[in-house]
Amino acid sequence: MTPIKRCVLCAGFLTFGLAAQAGLEHMNGTERPLLRQSLATIPMELNGWIGRDETMDPEIVKRAQTTEYVNRVYESRAHPGVKFWLWINYSTEGTNLRHTPEICLPSGGWEKIESQTRELSLPTGGGKELTCTRLGYAQGDLVKHVGFWYYIFGEGRLENMVRRLPITSRSSHGRTTRGSSMTVEVFYPGESDPDALALGAFSRELLVALEPILPTDRAEYYVP
Repeated sequence: MTPIKRCVLCAGFLTFGLAAQAGLEHMNGTERPLLRQSLATIPMELNGWIGRDETMDPEIVKRAQTTEYVNRVYESRAHPGVKFWLWINYSTEGTNLRHTPEICLPSGGWEKIESQTRELSLPTGGGKELTCTRLGYAQGDLVKHVGFWYYIFGEGRLENMVRRLPITSRSSHGRTTRGSSMTVEVFYPGESDPDALALGAFSRELLVALEPILPTDRAEYYVP
């Protein structure tokens, strides 16, 4: 076989492979649900928690691969000085799942404190519960805690089952999800709420506010 014929044959195989891949992706296409309401509709007051929006560096927003986000500080009216920095990142493409605390904080010089990892069960209504992970990170003498959970919208039962397996890499979700997704991160100084009691109270109020916003076809996860 001449070199020209080999090149033509290889090009034919490549074209066929690309066409087959495109066909499979079309057949397996998954709807990427939009939010039912804008994240901006989250109330500034959440049953005793008073919020205010904070500006975000456009470069950070770009790197976070967000379609819509909320960057807000909430302070407890009952306990002045107790503050939570809320970051919610929604992406129609699911690529925001590449930016979890487990990835972003260590890259910024924060070291994870394994002993401070906790799981909190939060009621979501209808007798169901959502699990939130509380993570701890240190940088010198500073200790930061983060409450974290996330949603994937529009995927099927098979994908949901596979994602819950212990062998599944959570950091790969942003490369593999065929649905839209949203991460919820609540940051605060570790000394202000060491037992995560205020975090639990705030997160419960936040879940109530999120309910009319989130698509009904969703799955919740909590392992970064």
